[in-house]
Amino acid sequence: MAESMNRETLTRIGRMIPLKTALLVIVVCFAVRENFPFSHFPMYSSFSDYSYYIYFTDGKGEPVPILDLSGHKTSGLKKIYDKQLKKEREKLEKAGVEIGGYRFMTREQREPAAKYTLDWIYKNTKENRKAALAARRPLRLYHMHLRCEEGQTVEESEFIAELP
Repeated sequence: MAESMNRETLTRIGRMIPLKTALLVIVVCFAVRENFPFSHFPMYSSFSDYSYYIYFTDGKGEPVPILDLSGHKTSGLKKIYDKQLKKEREKLEKAGVEIGGYRFMTREQREPAAKYTLDWIYKNTKENRKAALAARRPLRLYHMHLRCEEGQTVEESEFIAELP
């Protein structure tokens, strides 16, 4: 009987430990609040009034389903484009050209990054998909500016480059 009592007591204690641990974590989180490194999400600390995305069209101006044709996600291609934009911006700034930010770059200043991205798509598309992609040529990259003005979203599409 004493042996079963000890097991029962140990079982109860074992069940209580996770609950006590959870309560302790909750109390600590309330006490620490939003202080780094606890529950710190800098990406949500402020929002820019400007953003952009890229999209692709064919020679007729029809949108191209780039994922279906090439196997590459537009979000991944935007990262490639971003990386090249950064390189172009750094080159310009080293040459003494004052840019201010990506949003202030001209079409001509963005063009090398766009051409690199378009070229990358063709070079990195699997052979079995290249024919479908080639059928939609020339492939054009557009830069869609998004900005907030007086509480409204303003969209402005800008053709950057094409790969014949």
